[in-house]
Amino acid sequence: MAAAGGGLPHDELIRAGRAALARGDWAGARSAFRAALARADTPEACHGLACAEEWAGDFDAAVRLYERAFAGYRARGETRLPALIAGRKLSFLHAAVFGNLAAAGGWLARARSLADEAGECPETGWVELAEALAAEDPDEIDTHAWAATGIARRAGDADLEFCALGYRGLGLVLRGRVAEGMRRVDEAAIAATMGEVRDHLVVGEIFCTMLLCCELTLDVRRAQQWITTAESAGRRSNDLWVSAVCRMYYGGIMTAAGRWQEAEDALSTSLRLYDDGMRAMRSGAAVRLADLRIRQGRLAEAAMLLADHESDPQAVLPLARLYRVRGEVDRAAAVLRRSLGSGGTTVLHAPVLALLVEAHAVGGRLDDAHAAQQQLRDLAAGCALPNVGALAAQSAGVLSRASGADALSHFESALSGFLQAGLPWEAARCRLLIARLLAGSTPDVAVAEARSALEVFRRLGARHEADEAATVLRTLGAHVHGVPAPRTSGPLTGREREVLVLLVEGLSNQQIADRLFLSKRTVEHHVGSIFAKLGVATRAEALAYAIRHGVRG
Repeated sequence: MAAAGGGLPHDELIRAGRAALARGDWAGARSAFRAALARADTPEACHGLACAEEWAGDFDAAVRLYERAFAGYRARGETRLPALIAGRKLSFLHAAVFGNLAAAGGWLARARSLADEAGECPETGWVELAEALAAEDPDEIDTHAWAATGIARRAGDADLEFCALGYRGLGLVLRGRVAEGMRRVDEAAIAATMGEVRDHLVVGEIFCTMLLCCELTLDVRRAQQWITTAESAGRRSNDLWVSAVCRMYYGGIMTAAGRWQEAEDALSTSLRLYDDGMRAMRSGAAVRLADLRIRQGRLAEAAMLLADHESDPQAVLPLARLYRVRGEVDRAAAVLRRSLGSGGTTVLHAPVLALLVEAHAVGGRLDDAHAAQQQLRDLAAGCALPNVGALAAQSAGVLSRASGADALSHFESALSGFLQAGLPWEAARCRLLIARLLAGSTPDVAVAEARSALEVFRRLGARHEADEAATVLRTLGAHVHGVPAPRTSGPLTGREREVLVLLVEGLSNQQIADRLFLSKRTVEHHVGSIFAKLGVATRAEALAYAIRHGVRG
């Protein structure tokens, strides 16, 4: 088709553009609708070109064109298509691209008014799903999704019905009814994979919902199986993963799966796409990349990524992990407690509770740790997800060890669960806990577990944990290839022991300086000297040394 549309009349160009959209030919659709718009400034031409520009990633242009299409349709007195554009497009894009929640809310309210005026039709069903997308309460999501389902069934609209089914599944997952919710998401994904869903954008939306549910539940196995299924069904990659949103969820899942290069590629691409288009939504990708950086031991980069996004709910775990690695266990616990709030907990809170147990145990607040572990144990009792059971078992082991009880069976159960769930980083960390536990009684087994953990940490690129594993092996007298022997330069001085005690309490360098009436630079010098004499590289390793040798705050 020539740039000028080859002389085709406006209506034929519109039909050609819609046919191109239907087959996923975004460049062809853009060319046809631009030619149509050159013939006549109609809402149909603006609407079609807006769809093509949106998929091509020019969201600013898409917003302008959707607004022109809305105005054109309304000038004719139409309600159905304006309701669809206002709810499904302009509400979302004003929030995602410009971060203008007031405008987004106004467009959604306008969509609802127009939908009420239009009466029942597929467009009102899409408005229901727009309201589901904007909702935070799982029950509200479910209510809107069921309303859309009813409209879809009466209208015979498969795209609307299966998209609504995915949202119903998400609502159930968010309420903690994971097995039931994932069955619905699986069904929607099957329909998207097998061609029952025709609109390419809806296919992508369904798969993004599926990836979100997999990430929320740490269901790495399911995500990997679905990726294989989608590829074997011959779907083009841009149908499923082209959006920044899908790449963001995929990156979070690949981080959990230990496929960190894939995670980095996905999250970096997601950030770039967000910066080029949906700028207001970049925090989700930024905090997921921060979580990856913490696992890699790149703490300064993680802190920079988190600096402007601490209010994002997804920032809770990486932020708490960052504080925990720095030895600031009280700050970690405070962040985790605030995220739990006063409401009920679901299986989605399991990682938060597990980290809270650890922070309280390290900080010596065993009563608080027991309370959090009880919540986690109750969640695991009603959940078949292996990662939730593993987190509960590991937390039980952490508490048992802190109170002097037998912890080995708990840690072994946790290791089995992490391996079953396909979570290599968590499994290797559990092996390291076992190694430390067995160091005094069965050192040969402890060495084997620590070596296994070290191999995984090195393969993943987890610097901090690799250093910890190497330290455990050196403590056990084992040779560690590629890791220098600990530097020894005499016993700790009295002042160094004071600083070490405060490190054990979880104080930062500035807090230690204030407590001892020293400069921060002097404290940093003492900390460096302590690390050198103990043969450790991090605060966590210094803490582990202190615990083994009975140093207490």
